[in-house]
Amino acid sequence: MFVFALSNSRVLVSRFPVVAKKMPKSTSSARPSSTPSDVKQSIPASIRSRSDNSVSISIHAKPGSKSSGITYVGDEKVGVQIDAPARDGEANEALLGFMAEVLGVRKREVALGTGARSREKVVIVQGMSAEEVYSILKAAALK
Repeated sequence: MFVFALSNSRVLVSRFPVVAKKMPKSTSSARPSSTPSDVKQSIPASIRSRSDNSVSISIHAKPGSKSSGITYVGDEKVGVQIDAPARDGEANEALLGFMAEVLGVRKREVALGTGARSREKVVIVQGMSAEEVYSILKAAALK
């Protein structure tokens, strides 16, 4: 085995073999506890923390369903079916009310960020962390 090293645009080559040393095995079998950074990594991109102490949720809305519910929590979108028709803002109002109910916050703490006339929406939730929102939506999707 040869060693190569770059030094000021020169390649240095050593003809002496390199011997790899084995690292001693750890005797501790305990795994390190999870840190908050581990939790943040598992949150999908559809749920994002904002600088103003709020959380934005990217939603794919399905208006006109028989009942309201969270259908899935994906990396890009959260699927939400709404039991109101998509006319005159009825589905948007029903979506905001449903999200407030599921997340356990007041309706005034939930607002529509973008997508008033689209199925792709962004809902802003005040006073919650992304971890809390994710755990609640994930639990609601399993029902």
